[in-house]
Amino acid sequence: MKPLILILFILTFVEVKAYRQPKPDVFVAVSGVVIDENALPLPGVSVKVKGAAAGTMTDKDGRFVLETDANNTLIFSFIGYNTQEVALNGRTSINVRMVQSAAALSEVVVIGYGTARRSDLTGSIASVKGADIKSQGVSDVTRSLQGKMPGVTIESAGGDPGSGTRILIRGVGTLGNAAPLYIVDGVQVANINNLNQTDIESIDVLKDASAAAIYGSRAANGVVLITTKSGREGPPVVQLSANYGQQSKASSVDVLNAREWAQVSNQANDNAGFPRLDIAANPDQLGEGTDWQDAIFRNGAIQQYNLLISGGTEDTRYSVSGGYNDQEGIVDVTNYRRYNLRVKTETTKGRLKFGQTVLLSREKFVTMPGGWGGQGGNPVGSAMLMIPAFSIYDPEAIGGYGGAFGSVVNIANPVAQLYLEDINRVNTGIIVNGFGELNILPGLSYRLNLGYTNATNDNYDYYRRHRVGALFSHATNDINLNGDRNILVLVENTLNYKKDIGKHSIQALAGYTYQNNTYRYTQAGRTDLPDGIDQIDAGAGISSNAGNSTESNIISFLGRVIYAYDERYLLTASFRRDGSSRFGSNNRYGNFPSVALGWNISKENFFEPLSNVFNNLKLRASYGVLGNQEIGDYQYSAAVASNINYVVGTEQQRWFGAIQTAYASPDIKWETTKTFNFGFDAGFFDQKLNVTADYFIKKTTDVLLNVPIPGSAGAISNPVVNAGTLRNNGFELGANYNNKIGNFNYGVTATLSAVKNKVLALGTGSQQIFGGQPSHHGASSTLTEAGGSIGSFYLIEAIGIFNSQEEVNSYAKNGQLIQPNASPGDVKFLDSNDDGQINDNDKVNLGSPFPDFEYGIGLNGSMYGFDVSLFFQGSQGNKIYNGLSQVLQSTNLGINYAEKMLNAWTPENHSDIPRAISSDPNSNNRTSSRFLENGSYFRMKTLQLGYTLKEETSKKIKVSALRAYISADNLFTITKYTGFNPDLGRTGTILDRGVDFGHVAYPLARTISLGFQLTL
Repeated sequence: MKPLILILFILTFVEVKAYRQPKPDVFVAVSGVVIDENALPLPGVSVKVKGAAAGTMTDKDGRFVLETDANNTLIFSFIGYNTQEVALNGRTSINVRMVQSAAALSEVVVIGYGTARRSDLTGSIASVKGADIKSQGVSDVTRSLQGKMPGVTIESAGGDPGSGTRILIRGVGTLGNAAPLYIVDGVQVANINNLNQTDIESIDVLKDASAAAIYGSRAANGVVLITTKSGREGPPVVQLSANYGQQSKASSVDVLNAREWAQVSNQANDNAGFPRLDIAANPDQLGEGTDWQDAIFRNGAIQQYNLLISGGTEDTRYSVSGGYNDQEGIVDVTNYRRYNLRVKTETTKGRLKFGQTVLLSREKFVTMPGGWGGQGGNPVGSAMLMIPAFSIYDPEAIGGYGGAFGSVVNIANPVAQLYLEDINRVNTGIIVNGFGELNILPGLSYRLNLGYTNATNDNYDYYRRHRVGALFSHATNDINLNGDRNILVLVENTLNYKKDIGKHSIQALAGYTYQNNTYRYTQAGRTDLPDGIDQIDAGAGISSNAGNSTESNIISFLGRVIYAYDERYLLTASFRRDGSSRFGSNNRYGNFPSVALGWNISKENFFEPLSNVFNNLKLRASYGVLGNQEIGDYQYSAAVASNINYVVGTEQQRWFGAIQTAYASPDIKWETTKTFNFGFDAGFFDQKLNVTADYFIKKTTDVLLNVPIPGSAGAISNPVVNAGTLRNNGFELGANYNNKIGNFNYGVTATLSAVKNKVLALGTGSQQIFGGQPSHHGASSTLTEAGGSIGSFYLIEAIGIFNSQEEVNSYAKNGQLIQPNASPGDVKFLDSNDDGQINDNDKVNLGSPFPDFEYGIGLNGSMYGFDVSLFFQGSQGNKIYNGLSQVLQSTNLGINYAEKMLNAWTPENHSDIPRAISSDPNSNNRTSSRFLENGSYFRMKTLQLGYTLKEETSKKIKVSALRAYISADNLFTITKYTGFNPDLGRTGTILDRGVDFGHVAYPLARTISLGFQLTL
């Protein structure tokens, strides 16, 4: 495998207006404006004449004026940005856009409870600029990060509007909740899907234990730090951006039309000796029938509008923004809307600095119903399986929709599902952070940080009365309302000390934190409502209600020291002690230390001969311990259910009772992850090429999992115990190259990640965890056990088709047929254990849902105001179990079938598709390797073309900057996978990874959009 050398992009815009070339040695006034990547004026930029002493600096508005020869070259430089040389060539007015340098990107990096110079870092941290995020036309922040950070896996959580993503950092280190810790401006949040892209200044991902250990018990799965934008000193700057686009289905699943379905159905019944279905009696009369996919899919509009106002004085800075997103789903009815508001201020008064961040969001989802108790799943799944001979509408039926009838499987009419049940969800998010920082002595400061989050979810489900075909009926209008609220309160007290003494630099942190989480759930519902009324009080039927609440606390003591000597020798050490109410008194506290060393070899004298090639080279090594407490509350105690009542006697007297429903686990303790990390950072050729590489070993012990106990023990759930050990090891590479040829600036970026996991111990040693049910009927497809990887595909292996009775007869053991029910045209399965029969004991490990490696490649360029960016992303070596394909080839079910069933085996057509037979005596469609596919893919994630107005044009229309662009997202995907999307969107546990469950399908959308970014 050749390592992919890939390259990040640093996009440099240089505007030049042509003037007649003045005579040599004639000085003229050259003027212009210098802006940053966000089109904000950049004050304090050095502007010098190349080869001369003349120079100036930009003012607070980013403007400059300099007397010089109009044939000279100007040099623009600013700390943390690429130095640019601009040849005037007779021009007297220029506009320069400065771009942060790759080496100096996040020169000061957010590391948790503070910042550090990147040159002093010893841990593994991946960073992305906010400018790189907002340039893409997608509504979800995390989707734009896919493939851009080595070691960070981002998977789609589905194609539904607002569905978000699932993030895994350096593999899977737990069998429970594997999500990382998200911190937004110092406050923990559940996810970042609802953040506004234009509000983000930077995203820093702490990957190794040295970087993340300061967060202790919550950091075993990595930490994602989000910093939102702050104001700058100067007059108000107004930024407005807008984006409008159209989404369409990026891929399709080919199924049969009505005539074709009837032919295959008849063939299956004939082969089984069953009577043909009445509706399939005359295939040619059915014609094309109903295209159920066409009936539910549509093109959907997506639009985004964002306004940001920022500025400030020497003492106070502010940044205020608002955003609106509206995304129509590519499935009819579905929709997502989001409203964002953010206010961030910071004030310095003498020794005191204080500020706050307030982020408000409201999300409104219109989603699809489930399967109505049928076997088709949601409307997308039903559209694949619904027989095309049935009609969409039936004016005589209650509700007005047609449906299935006869001896067929109960698949619901997907259009009826969408319009007879209204499912809405409203999520309201409040994130508040306030801080005060007091400079006690030079270099010593105290900081009080107060955080508050309130996440409220309100769910509405109105189910109309109907009769849909002969298989689905509901006599009443019903309503169900439920909601939950999660409140987090955070108090952090920290002391920070920074001091440089000669060649010694030290930064120390000590702190105490308290965190409280409260959760409350309520539900109410009623049946038999009048038509058109959705109020609970209007119902005349059965009422239902439920509710519960939980509370948990964490208290922590923490400390960290960052030391550097002569910028050559680096040391970082941290320690955190956490106490969690989720564990009993015996194991309530956990200790999480870390240490890291760094060596800037390029600072050594002996490295001088290589300085013409290496600009910098730093070696890093670290070790640390992290924790995980992501289990339910009160697991260490016995659960008792009340209101367990019993009626006795002739008078029907009710006795009130309670019963223990779960065993206590008083000795459960922290899940512990120990990580070793070795890496280097290198810069070459005047920082044009920068490379970062890491190798890590991550071992998790005392894995928290539910160990099965027999039902006779009297518990309704399996107790949580520490009974597992996992190991992840892998390699990460990130590279970027930036250069220019004449007026053409270009950049290339690349990331590569390869992670392997192994289960070293599980339960009692022989425990097996099954997962990944692929279909309504299919057996589990994944197995997790000691010695293998997490969620490996354990399947019976299909090794061909029997083409004759002789082949069936010759497949025998000791004179007995291995597959006695097989006939020509049936699947031949491998008797892997050589016992002469085919059963679950023949399952073998046939691959992993985790890829051998993942990668991202970015290409960027700009010249004369035009810019182009391309980003590609993919994975290699993973398997996907196609559950939808399994169902669509099951001719023993009365459903629609895959188009490939037209090529099913017959005596005249020896194909690799088994014969169509309704009885399926050989179990051809059992869960097996037939439906295990190559999940590798290569996707063009983004293509964007933009143009920025010249300065003189901008002045005429009285704006600071204006850029317009056209963008295409998910333009194409190259893959052998035959399902909707190889970047699977199935929710659930990590054990379901790589299993495409058709019941919950929602295809990924392709988006073409137009947008502009305006700065006043």
